[in-house]
Amino acid sequence: MKKFLTALLMLLLSTPPAQALPVQEAVQTALTNNPNLQRTEQSILVAEKSLKSARGKKGVSVSASGNVNASKTESTNHSERVSTGLSASLPLYSGKRLETAIKYAELGIEVSKLDFLQAQDDLIYQVATAYVNALENLATSKVDLETEKNLAEHEKMIAAQYNAGAKAKIDLLRAQVETSNALQDAARSHAAYEVALTNLAALMSTDSIATLTVEDFETRLELGEVENYLTEATENRCDLKSDALKIEQGELNVVSAKAGWLPSVNANVGTDLNANNSSPNRWHITPDASAGISASWNIFDSGVTRAEVDSAKVEVERLKLAMDADLDSVQESVVTAHKNLKIALLRLTTTQKAVELAEEERYIATERYNAGEGILLDILDAEVALSTAKKNNVSARHDVMRYSFDLAHAAGNTLHALGKN
Repeated sequence: MKKFLTALLMLLLSTPPAQALPVQEAVQTALTNNPNLQRTEQSILVAEKSLKSARGKKGVSVSASGNVNASKTESTNHSERVSTGLSASLPLYSGKRLETAIKYAELGIEVSKLDFLQAQDDLIYQVATAYVNALENLATSKVDLETEKNLAEHEKMIAAQYNAGAKAKIDLLRAQVETSNALQDAARSHAAYEVALTNLAALMSTDSIATLTVEDFETRLELGEVENYLTEATENRCDLKSDALKIEQGELNVVSAKAGWLPSVNANVGTDLNANNSSPNRWHITPDASAGISASWNIFDSGVTRAEVDSAKVEVERLKLAMDADLDSVQESVVTAHKNLKIALLRLTTTQKAVELAEEERYIATERYNAGEGILLDILDAEVALSTAKKNNVSARHDVMRYSFDLAHAAGNTLHALGKN
């Protein structure tokens, strides 16, 4: 198994490296190709068509009609009748039902645009997070491979000393165990790296990861006071703005429902052309024209309008509660990301110091062993401790990046962490 893992890792390492894709290009590719984002964008077109339909209902409507009759009985001659008509109608008053429908549709376009912008920011956040995950797994893989290489050198040295009778078998076994553990860690971290690349490729709608790899970058978010991020989130989050507009739409639905208690008035004009043929080869044509105003008022509807009004009012309250819940969730996300980033920055400092101490420990253990004053276990323990310290530092460094994106996304502008506004 050890030989198989070693051969597999060597094969992976010998594969020509793919050209690194900068994080900015990964984000742009996802924004261009991601089908879920494209589907969200289509909702804007649907909302625009809805507005066009709502405006059309307030304009003039024209209809045409036609009729042809022919009759013949034993007591009468054959007769034919042809009639055509053209009528137009214009709503004069609808109890604000048509006006609110137009305003509702206009708000619907704004809601769709805000939802699209929020979907864009969500996708940028997902791509950036997947990119950082891939970076972390790649860095961890490099640490594991370096540790395996160092431990393998120690194993060769102990094996030579064991064959010469200078070392006990237990020392060789311990060296072999540590080397095997490091090899398995390297295999797992490399597999995790490829899984992270697969997740990134899926967000980018890229079929293959064969030519995909990542490169290190620095985030541009500086840790400030949490109150500033809370204010920024309240002002910038597109989903919160969308919630506010949906409440306005709900209030318009209340007005529209109340229109059921009010009359509707329409202006109508029309013209008819009737042609009769009651005697052979003789047609009589009669033109008619009409104009007027019609009104209708539903005096009693068995409580239907009242139920619609009450239902619309309840929906407004539900939308307000939904906005309150979203606001609480956003504020919680900001506070949590701020605390996580603060802790990650502290961890980054401490883990960097731990790496320095672990390197010094390994140096001392190696020198003592070479001078005949130390034992092999000290070197192996120091090597494992250095590997752990390096991986902790890798974790802390990428946690800083990850929580920077968490905080920027919670505040409503993920690109801020990439140095863009």
